[in-house]
This record gives sequence, structure tokens and C-alpha cells, in this order.
Amino acid sequence: MSRDNLDKKLDQFSRFFVTPTNTPADTDTDRTLETSPSYPERYYRLADTLGGELIDRDSGAYCLVRTLYPWGEPFGSVVLERPDNNAVISRSAFSSHDCDGCAPVPSLLCFDTETTGLGGSGAVAFLIGFGSLTDNGFEVRQYVLPDYSDETAMLEDVLAECTDDRTLVSYNGAAFDVPVVRDRMIINRVSRHFEPAGHIDLLHPTRRLFRRRLRDCTLTNIERELFAFYRDDDIPGYLIPSVYFEWLGEESLEAMEQVLEHNRLDILTLYFLSLHINTVFASEGASLDRADDIHSLSRVFGRRRQHEQVIRLYRSITETSEKLAGDALLYHSLMLKRSGQMEEAVELWESLLETDSREAYTAAIELAKYCEHRLKDCPRALAYTRRAVELRPDSDAQWALLERRLLRLKTKVGDSGQSSDPT
Repeated sequence: MSRDNLDKKLDQFSRFFVTPTNTPADTDTDRTLETSPSYPERYYRLADTLGGELIDRDSGAYCLVRTLYPWGEPFGSVVLERPDNNAVISRSAFSSHDCDGCAPVPSLLCFDTETTGLGGSGAVAFLIGFGSLTDNGFEVRQYVLPDYSDETAMLEDVLAECTDDRTLVSYNGAAFDVPVVRDRMIINRVSRHFEPAGHIDLLHPTRRLFRRRLRDCTLTNIERELFAFYRDDDIPGYLIPSVYFEWLGEESLEAMEQVLEHNRLDILTLYFLSLHINTVFASEGASLDRADDIHSLSRVFGRRRQHEQVIRLYRSITETSEKLAGDALLYHSLMLKRSGQMEEAVELWESLLETDSREAYTAAIELAKYCEHRLKDCPRALAYTRRAVELRPDSDAQWALLERRLLRLKTKVGDSGQSSDPT
């Protein structure tokens, strides 16, 4: 073995025993490969092709690609605007429960990764992207791994991005991206902790508000439906790992730029989506114009026991030309009942009773309760109960309750077979 090869092997081996230090990518300690001839030529080609720079560290090198979206940049139907100095987003907007706390908009650090697999200790994040506001617009910084041996160097500077004054914004990051990066940091002895001071995962709040109408809540569909933004020549996510393996095995960069563009657009979407969801709650639903979305928001307020908000949103739905499905009508009828507005609740139950849906069964039971306990009209309550029998409950427990109600009402009316037309 030559002396040069021996020195290289010793250098690689020594990395396991050197305590890494977290140094931001833009400090004076940066050394580009122009002054370091020890890396393969393909590292230079990677940086040149992607329009980035190679950052040289004691533990290896990585490619850093910076992309700036200036103020006024269009994104479908929205435009990147400079926020006010005091602009904040409420953490309550991203939780199913009411909670305290706000995050300044300039502190948002949008975060997304591209990996070699779907999780586990073998999955490596070969591309880690961050996006945040600067004086000139929204900047995306992408850390690209040239080879596995350089992972420590990249992760050290990735860790330096997540300072205590930042709020991480991701899409399913709590379940996937953060654990993957944390595991790789532990394996590479960079840090045992990758827990940002604040983390907003947009997946669940997005589903809570828009899944009823959109069904598909992937980021690309969210872009199309909420912002009218359509990607051109976007690479499918399932192909991304193979693009990196082609680079490792064949040094091919044919589709790598597409991978970076895919990652950049994901990060940009996270920023606009976080502002959009915050606006929905800040306006208490006034920014919504679709019945299903308004209903979804009302369910969030319902879980928070803010029943006045639920009723207000229901009334706003009735002013639109859209009709709610049976499950939504039943939900709002129960909210009206809870608020003591029985006449409106009864109207909804009677309209549901005209169908043969699952909601019709519940409506029949609610009408039977109303007639028996409020109106003291047992014959009519018995008629509604018999209608519930025709609609057939879903479970044995419901059958048992229905049979008891039927027996009690028959006893009250003398079991004479008399009935009152519930309609």
C-alpha cells in the first residue's frame, strides 16, 4: 500500500474518534475545494452541475446549493410578500386543541429531506433542505451528500441550522424526516439529540382542514388545489432514491437537478401552507369559501368545545350554494341540540330521515328522544323508533338499546298498536 493510500485510510479511521464541532456553513472556517486537492474530481463536477459550492470540513465535504426566491416571486395564485416585522403564526392553528404560543414568521425554518429509503437505520438523507426568510426573500439551502464517507461533515452543519430561535416546519417530519436525520447523527457521532426548539408538522393540520374535500393531501395536490400551482416535469418521489444510487454507482447526474427542484418546491410549499393555515384560523374561517372546508374547521372548534363558533360556521355554510353531506348535517344538528336550538336541530333530523343513510338511523333516534322527553308525545316517539328499526342499527349494542326503547314506548302507549305518522 502506497504512503498516500495509507494516509487516506488513517484519516478515514480517525474520523470515528474525533469529536465533531458544529460550525455554520458560512463561517470563516469554510474551505472550498480550490485549496483542497484531496477529493475526487466527481465532487467538483457535482457542485458545478448543481450550481453549488463544495464545503470542505475536517470530517469530509458536501455540496451546498443556495437558491433565492425574491420578494414578488409568484407561486400559483399567491405571491411571496415581505411579512411585517411583528408577523407571527399561532401554534393553536396547527393543533387539534387550543394552545398558547406564537412563532415569529422570520423564525420559520422549513425542512425537507430526500432519502435512500423509507426509514430504518439504513436510510440515509442524501439531501437535506432548509428554507427561511432573508432580507432579500426566501432562501432555500440544500445540503447534498457526495458520498457516504462525507455524511459526518454534512450533518455537523445541518445541526448548526437548527438553533434555539428557529421553529422547524415540515410535512410528516415528526414521523419521518426528523427521526431519519437524528438516527444518522447518532450513527455518525455528531449528536445524540436532534430536537428543534419548536416544530410544526403541517401534515395533520392540513388533513384536518382539507382532506374531506381533497382526499389526496400530498404536497403536490395541496399546491394545485390551494394555490393553483402546477409543477412542470416533476420527478416522482419513488424514483428519487434511484437517482442518488446512479450517482454513486455510475456518477450520473442526469436527473439530480430534478431531485433538487422537487425538494425546493416542497420547501417553498411548506412556507406558503403554514401561512395559509394560520390565516384560516386567524380569520375564524372567513378566508374559506368551500362548504367541506368550513365544516372541517367547525369540527376543530367542536373538539375545542367552542360551540358558538361551530354554529356560526354552520350558518355561513347555509348561505352558500353548496350542500353538506349527511354526516356533516348530522354533526351540526347535534351541535344545535347541544346549544339548545332544538327547532333547527329537528328540521335537520327530519330532512335526514327522508334518506336511508346511516345518519337517518341516528336522526330517527334523536327525534324519538325529542318527542318522548320534550314533547311528551309517546305515540309519535314510538313511530320514530319503529322507523329506526326499519333503518337497522349497525351493532348489537344499538339493537339492544333500540329494543329497550321500543318496549318502553309500547308500554307507555298501552301496546295498542296505535301510531302517529312521524312525517
